[in-house]
Amino acid sequence: MDEHSCMVDVARYFMEFCMSESCGKCIPCRSGTAQMYELLSRITDGSATQRDLELLEELCEMVSSASLCGLGQSAPNPVISTLRYFREEYMEHINQKLCRAGVCECGTRREVAV
Repeated sequence: MDEHSCMVDVARYFMEFCMSESCGKCIPCRSGTAQMYELLSRITDGSATQRDLELLEELCEMVSSASLCGLGQSAPNPVISTLRYFREEYMEHINQKLCRAGVCECGTRREVAV
């Protein structure tokens, strides 16, 4: 990964994997991963609000603590990590409709100095 990788899109990619691998037996994993994927998709397509980001963080906590298996308990980790270390990219997607890497549908690309 480098400056051409969008961390929000990376989190969305991993959430899509977790969502598709969920066995569906517990609601926190089955529904929570789908909702997190939808919120990440809204962020990458430029239609998310600050409330969506808050909801995403709440869902991460709920899915991690309420899921029955290791998949559900660890599914939020890519989102949590990217929020911790790359929160500014989430904020740019939401507030400025900007994707640094230029891979998301949200809008324009900002040139990043290397």
